[in-house]
Amino acid sequence: MDGYRGTPITRRAAIRRGMGAAAVLPLAATAAPQTARAVEGKVALVTGSGRRLGRATVLELARQGADVIVNGRSNRDEAESVVREAEALGARAIALMADVGIEDQVNRMAADALEEFGRIDILINNAGARPPTTFQETSTSEWREVMAVNLDGPFFCSKAVVPSMIANGGGRIINVSGLNSWYGTHWPHVCASKMGALGLTRALATELGPHNILVNLVVPGGWDFEATSAEDAAPGPTGGREIPLGRRGLPQELANVYAFLASDASSYVTGQTLHVNGGQLTY
Repeated sequence: MDGYRGTPITRRAAIRRGMGAAAVLPLAATAAPQTARAVEGKVALVTGSGRRLGRATVLELARQGADVIVNGRSNRDEAESVVREAEALGARAIALMADVGIEDQVNRMAADALEEFGRIDILINNAGARPPTTFQETSTSEWREVMAVNLDGPFFCSKAVVPSMIANGGGRIINVSGLNSWYGTHWPHVCASKMGALGLTRALATELGPHNILVNLVVPGGWDFEATSAEDAAPGPTGGREIPLGRRGLPQELANVYAFLASDASSYVTGQTLHVNGGQLTY
């Protein structure tokens, strides 16, 4: 092991130091680098968590001691599957279906969660819509649909859970942007909505700080959903958008960041933007 808190070294570095390729430890989907069970006793709602990054986040929070609410819009089987995985890690878990862009559905989801758990301490606004249409191809209805999920959704969900957080002495809200929004490339409806999340984050951090509710924005980069270790991860893009770490990220690496921001370890971090992209974009 090498680096801060046992960061795995690369195969190339291991061979260069005469350690042999076998010395390399895979960056596997295990525990986050902070104290184990860092969100013990908390209740977390992760929107859009039936698969991929949302699923990885739910499972890391469950490992860290949280009870979890898995949200999906339409695929209940997918959401229930994640519930079973979280339960296998010792968490209480339920699946609640809701389109986060529809306020009545969000309010019903929050009410059902509060009835089940009595509180919501952590909200991660992971659900997102990313239709790959250019400015000239984007219809007004598609613009509104993307805004509903990507910007109205975090607003509705935050409104629904903040009273519980205030009543319980604080909480964590994590909003999610996107790397292309910071480059200003592709899909203007996605870029506009995801940059709107930045303004929402800053405003909520300012207003809710006195209630000990910390609000931050995470900007994920590109991910390899098939790899199980850093050694297996796909290389990053070329043509001026190279990733200095030389690979795409693992979902677990993003989940670790969310777990940190959800924990007491982040108690003096609010109103901030954290880019998680292997150095592809420095800001």
